[in-house]
Amino acid sequence: MPERTTDMTDTAATYHPRNIGKKIALIFAACSGTCGFLTIGATLWAWTTYGKHVITASLGATTFFFVTATIVLYEMSRPRPVIQPDSPQ
Repeated sequence: MPERTTDMTDTAATYHPRNIGKKIALIFAACSGTCGFLTIGATLWAWTTYGKHVITASLGATTFFFVTATIVLYEMSRPRPVIQPDSPQ
């Protein structure tokens, strides 16, 4: 029986190109990441200014939301790998 070899390289030929929905998700992931970066700065500023205050907690929750939304949107935008059909035996 011939051995089946698999090439594990990440080249453009092994992935489908991103469609319009995946490109939009990637754009929103970048926007959400930017908002997460800005809110973490605001959270640290509020923490040093106000201490343990409701505003600081709210900014922390907002930062958590933006960071997790970035992760989810990025994973949604990843291109699908091309699945090679099995060779007949």
